[in-house]
Amino acid sequence: MPATIAFFGATGGSTVACLAFALEAGYTCSALSRSSSKLQTLLLERKVPQSTIDRHLTIIQGDVRDLQSVSRTLSAPSKPNDNANSPVDLVISGIGRPPIFSPNPLNPTFDDPTICQDAISTILAALRSMPCSSKKPVLVALSTTGISSKERDIPLAMIPLYHWLLAVPHKDKKAMEALLLAEMAKPADEQAIRNFVVVRPSLLTDGPRLGTGKVRVGEESKKPAVGYTISREDVGGWVFDEIVKGDGMKKYAGQMVSITY
Repeated sequence: MPATIAFFGATGGSTVACLAFALEAGYTCSALSRSSSKLQTLLLERKVPQSTIDRHLTIIQGDVRDLQSVSRTLSAPSKPNDNANSPVDLVISGIGRPPIFSPNPLNPTFDDPTICQDAISTILAALRSMPCSSKKPVLVALSTTGISSKERDIPLAMIPLYHWLLAVPHKDKKAMEALLLAEMAKPADEQAIRNFVVVRPSLLTDGPRLGTGKVRVGEESKKPAVGYTISREDVGGWVFDEIVKGDGMKKYAGQMVSITY
């Protein structure tokens, strides 16, 4: 299990859920946020005690495209006798942007159409620049169903919605995934990460957490799980239960994992 975890996109619903579970379980975490006060508020609203936040979380205020801010996040958590420049054990990126439906609700726009690929690119660059290159983290990236080039992982009824409403962010997610595949195709001594796990949830909702036992799981290399929706709470809960706390870093290493109800 990881001792230290860095979170990116920590104010997003799925990521903040995972962060809250990790803090309450006593993991040493860092998080990059454009607004430290917003992240603090979200955690307090989730009943994470202020004392737990103070003890286990380092918040770095900054932008995910800023190499210095990202580097600080990747090396922020520390313990006695640790190398201060040593990277975290696990990186979780839930970076993304919602669509903007005005002024034309039939033609949604996105204010940052390359944010996911830019975030992963910066994270990889920051890891590559860290002096302690012998320790490499596993990188977990939250992506989406509907972008697989191998096998359909969404119901047929969802295809028009995905291709119309989500074409722009899906292009970004595919580029993000391509960066991770390209990274692991490099010689081992040139790789910035030990491995990756791409988590592809189906259409996200703001519903309650039903529990990891209610989540169906599939892998692109075997058979993806096909479903309509999953709540952000259950995405964050699944990542915590299966990857942070469980053996998912090994079980799903190098895989595109679909999760849904």
